[in-house]
Amino acid sequence: MKMLRTALTVLAATVFIHGAACAAEDTSVSNGDIAKRGLKVSDFPRWKQLAPNIYSYEGVHAPDPEGRVINTVSLIVIGSDGVLVADGQGDPAQGQAMVDNIKKLTAQPVKYMIVASDHIDHVGGNAAFKKAWPNIVFVSTPISQRNLAKNDNPPTEIIADKRSFKVGDIDVQVMNLGRAHTGGDLAVYLPQSKILFMSEIYLRGVFPAMRSAYPSEWVETIKKAQAMDVSLYIPGHGFIDDAATLKRDLEESRKAIVAVIAEGKRLHDAGIPCVVAPPQPGQKPALCEAAQKANWGPYADWGLASSQVQLAVVKVYQELEGKLP
Repeated sequence: MKMLRTALTVLAATVFIHGAACAAEDTSVSNGDIAKRGLKVSDFPRWKQLAPNIYSYEGVHAPDPEGRVINTVSLIVIGSDGVLVADGQGDPAQGQAMVDNIKKLTAQPVKYMIVASDHIDHVGGNAAFKKAWPNIVFVSTPISQRNLAKNDNPPTEIIADKRSFKVGDIDVQVMNLGRAHTGGDLAVYLPQSKILFMSEIYLRGVFPAMRSAYPSEWVETIKKAQAMDVSLYIPGHGFIDDAATLKRDLEESRKAIVAVIAEGKRLHDAGIPCVVAPPQPGQKPALCEAAQKANWGPYADWGLASSQVQLAVVKVYQELEGKLP
């Protein structure tokens, strides 16, 4: 058994190193765009062992109409009696790739899938998990359960506040720290290793994406995470570098949201409208007047900014006008 565990550890390291070695990666760049790290889609999926039997897993996501690609991060916790996964990947092929790679690590079944983000880039491949492990249980907040009610694999168990799981001898605490990027956000804390998987509460080097966000509450949710006893913060998008850098960039992510809210308030107070006009056939959608006049400072170059700035203005305006759902 000891030899088998050793072999699996070596295999996991080999899988990750193979992916990382495919490009001369510039780890000084925190922008979520994989091209700005010197990486290609073919360099994914990638693994990284964070602690014994605990892994981050990176697939890719291409939500930007200009073709930029960012990574999507999942968490895998392997116990002697089963596996817990936090967040899947975005489509059936990515989901199947993740299933196949988990099976290389362990013969244990995935017992729980924590839906920390209910957005499609984190749940679109969940059918592959259900097919591979029919008894898997999908767990989410009540809000995400409602949002995914028509999904092929809706969550069947909910966490309103906090729930503890035991994965072999690994303690896992799943927490609702507050509304943030999706409104149904969850975080996964591993107290023995002091790892906090934040899913889309933490978008590292990605412009604050606010399609379904609660801007001011998002800032407070990050503050709650920062007050915890955490050694390693793991983002839902963005790269897994050293602990100090990840902690620093979590604060930068919080500052980015604060800056977006402040700029939105400035535009709103100036009476500059954000009327979203339907795009003309064959033309790129035009930004509303407020988004065109916005000054995003150092965050203008963050990943996906071009596709997210107008959504951010709209959401901040909704919050200021008391129109958030």
